[in-house]
Amino acid sequence: MVSGPPYESEHKVLALVVRKKIFSLVIRYAGCHFRELERISKLAPSTLSYHLHYLVKGGLLSEIREGNTRRYFPQVFKHENKKILSLLRQESMRKILLVLLINDSCQHQELCERVHVSPSTISWHLKKLEESHVVTCSKEGRTTRYSLSIDKEELVKLIITYQETFLDTLVDRVVEMWEA
Repeated sequence: MVSGPPYESEHKVLALVVRKKIFSLVIRYAGCHFRELERISKLAPSTLSYHLHYLVKGGLLSEIREGNTRRYFPQVFKHENKKILSLLRQESMRKILLVLLINDSCQHQELCERVHVSPSTISWHLKKLEESHVVTCSKEGRTTRYSLSIDKEELVKLIITYQETFLDTLVDRVVEMWEA
């Protein structure tokens, strides 16, 4: 928590009803981007931006910038989980991670078939996942296999915790499988 005026205490930072609402939304939808928060909260972009900035400066939220996208998290989130949840918030990335979670490792073609996107799109996402140190590739002769390099238990915890905010059936199936 940042001390001194104007951010003296958590109580002061959350003094306004609208700010409490935004804070609650970020807790529930951790890792969501600005436009998603705008849609969910039904607030004007300038109002939302002002209050998010105030909550970040007040030490209750953290903001991660990815290109032109800003994602918001409760301050208590671990850095590794912020990275993973940011990826899970992107539908194609989430599908790739779920397929790798279920299958341990996959070839490029298998991912294309299971995620239902073009090979070039899969390649682009895999490159981003490798750069984030979430996925590793291993070459076996002429074949390249991709697998998760992050803690699967931590990934499953995040998926289960935020299951209702993803709104897709693949997430539901993974949760059912893991809980069985």
